[in-house]
Amino acid sequence: MKIYLVLFQYCTDDCDGVDTQAFSTYEKAVERFNEIIENEKNTDMSWAGNAFENDKLQHNYELDCNETFTDGEEHELWWNLSCKLDWYLHEFLELRILEVDSNEL
Repeated sequence: MKIYLVLFQYCTDDCDGVDTQAFSTYEKAVERFNEIIENEKNTDMSWAGNAFENDKLQHNYELDCNETFTDGEEHELWWNLSCKLDWYLHEFLELRILEVDSNEL
């Protein structure tokens, strides 16, 4: 049996944490993964919105991601954003696929 984890680690000057959500289907996990990215790109909700102008990454930020596949297969995904001027300021978002023994649930 598979479970799908969406892990969101964030760190700013005044707070940090990790949010973890588990999903029973890949589609639900991908939907939540993409929702978090859209929320983070909103300047009213997150510092990360300042990293983008017209959906283009600005030069003081670094983004490592693989959030888009079109082959119809399940893939682990990530979207990691850091500020080059302040490495403490970062967000790491992952979608992990885990095999679990249904007897352990």
